[in-house]
Amino acid sequence: MPIIEEGLERLHPMRRKMIVRRAANIVAESRHPNLRECSPIEKEEFFERTASTPCPNLNEAGECLIYDSRPLVCRTFGLPLRNGEKYIGDVCELNFTNASEAEKRNAAWDLQGEDELGAEDEFTIPEAIVLIARTRGWV
Repeated sequence: MPIIEEGLERLHPMRRKMIVRRAANIVAESRHPNLRECSPIEKEEFFERTASTPCPNLNEAGECLIYDSRPLVCRTFGLPLRNGEKYIGDVCELNFTNASEAEKRNAAWDLQGEDELGAEDEFTIPEAIVLIARTRGWV
């Protein structure tokens, strides 16, 4: 979350307020579960339900307003992943459509251990924004 917080901090307060409001609306309207405690089925249902929900950090043209501070999930979206020698996969079905498994493995982003998250770290971007805004007193 610190990287999202840094990006939000650099924004004009009115733009930051707009993003926080969007994030709060997404959390409220999506029946957002606690991802750290819900079942895999509940988690999958939530992600299906919100698949077409745009990130609150995107402007009207679809550009990220905190691009330089975007979180790991945004920086690696669609890429195959690995942690050192351990191949994780997690490739977007729209990427690498004609690539062999070897090509996917060679293209994999190396998480290098420090970026690997545990279940206790699972927050959606809207949820993280709302939490940051509350702790920083932006709401």
